[in-house]
Amino acid sequence: MNSALERLDAIPRLKLGNYPTPFEPMPRLRATLGGGPPLWIKRDDYSGPGFGGNKTRKLDYILAAALEEGAEIVVTTGGETSNHARVTAAVAAKLGLRCILVLNRNAQPGIRPASLYLDELYGAEIVRVNSRRERATALHNIAEELRREGRRVAEIPLGASTPLGAIGYARAVEELRQQCDQAGVRPHWIFHSTSSGGTQAGLAVGLRLYGLDQVRLVGVSADEPAASLAAVVGEIVAGVERILGVPPAALARPTRIEDGFVGGGYGVPTPEAEDALSILARTEGIVLDPTYTAKAMAAMLASIRSGQVGGDEPAVFWHTGGQMALFAAHPPR
Repeated sequence: MNSALERLDAIPRLKLGNYPTPFEPMPRLRATLGGGPPLWIKRDDYSGPGFGGNKTRKLDYILAAALEEGAEIVVTTGGETSNHARVTAAVAAKLGLRCILVLNRNAQPGIRPASLYLDELYGAEIVRVNSRRERATALHNIAEELRREGRRVAEIPLGASTPLGAIGYARAVEELRQQCDQAGVRPHWIFHSTSSGGTQAGLAVGLRLYGLDQVRLVGVSADEPAASLAAVVGEIVAGVERILGVPPAALARPTRIEDGFVGGGYGVPTPEAEDALSILARTEGIVLDPTYTAKAMAAMLASIRSGQVGGDEPAVFWHTGGQMALFAAHPPR
């Protein structure tokens, strides 16, 4: 794997975030559960721009490549509550890039999400579509029109979940390994939220590259069925292998996705997620979000309570941010 690590180290990145993000024990949560495995949390909700989250690490690489190609406009997509859109808008403002966001309308009329307010505050131009199905086509059409006008455009897919973006999370595993070594922790489990697949693909690659193959990685779906999401993760891992110049399947790992905590659908709270959100806030003073991380934490808590995760095998929860989903912004003036 040494040649792959050398290639990874040579890929340009921007280091937009506040790294390393904190790595903390959760003893009061463990006590509330009546014991069980040692619990830790990786705080990528502290990663920096746009109120943090997992998108910062992906944009480190995607926007480094875009700037090398002379990009002057960033175009991407998501929902009106999108963490990716918000962080992209913040980073674009920091880098002096024009930002266009293609957003599908909020499913709750009359509520103005805090993320949408922040998108506008960062200076992003908002183009609305009526449904999630329309986003990709609208994104591509806008980017192509700008190119015909002679503009240099960085077209970023949903969630920045590309092989290049996933490399941000492969690299994050090196950061985690160093923190685990310093804390004397040998993690056996990592739970995290997964939706567009890039974070899970990157973590899977990183665990192979940095000698943590013993770790069982569990992605908890926020929306898609496990089979379809696993296929996406596999495609992204294959793309990372091509970038790093390794043979097909050299970095592949079994893809484990839990899709039993989606509930009524994307962004729809569940009783289990609300319980997880409350427990973590009251025991550790850490806030999750109802769309992604609370459902992932609910899955981890269920695994501990059932005994599937137990003994002295430390479990890590990778907090991917998203707390802005808890808030609505004040009305526009």
